Amino acid sequence: MIHPLFFVPIYRYEVEDWDRKKKALYKKLERGNFEKKGLQEFYTDRQKDGKSYALDFENIFDDELQQFRKESDITEYKVTDIWTIKYKKENYQGVHNHRSHSYSGLLYLDYDEKVHKPTVFVGPWNDPVSDTTQLSFAPDPKEGVMYIYPSVLLHYAQSNASGKERTVTSWDMLVR
Repeated sequence: MIHPLFFVPIYRYEVEDWDRKKKALYKKLERGNFEKKGLQEFYTDRQKDGKSYALDFENIFDDELQQFRKESDITEYKVTDIWTIKYKKENYQGVHNHRSHSYSGLLYLDYDEKVHKPTVFVGPWNDPVSDTTQLSFAPDPKEGVMYIYPSVLLHYAQSNASGKERTVTSWDMLVR
């Protein structure tokens, strides 16, 4: 009989009233200036004030964030940092995590299931039989889907082979 010792949660929410909420978030992003700096292989507004639209994001996506609060059995959450990434043709992001505690999230703003690849998550331990790294895609990816996961979880974005831009908003949050 199997008895799991550990569990790595990923919360998935299809955003209600997606078209309206997407437009509202894009209005906040118009102020952002997307740059590709240094070793980055993508364009982002992260170099700006990372809190500039955190409160707006919380307000726009309150339904989904409240659902997360209830399902994860936390009493409070606060988005502490937020940024948006645009992956143009051949842009990607290497393996990274966000911090050693709390939760992070991603929301597919522009995502075409026919040409884009989902975020890949790296398992925190190797497969016990094959001793290989365990990789898993974000489950059932599509535009208007929000994922919230432990910030420590390694993940990456594969190269965008399409000429169609893939846009993702990501954030870090503190919870209690």
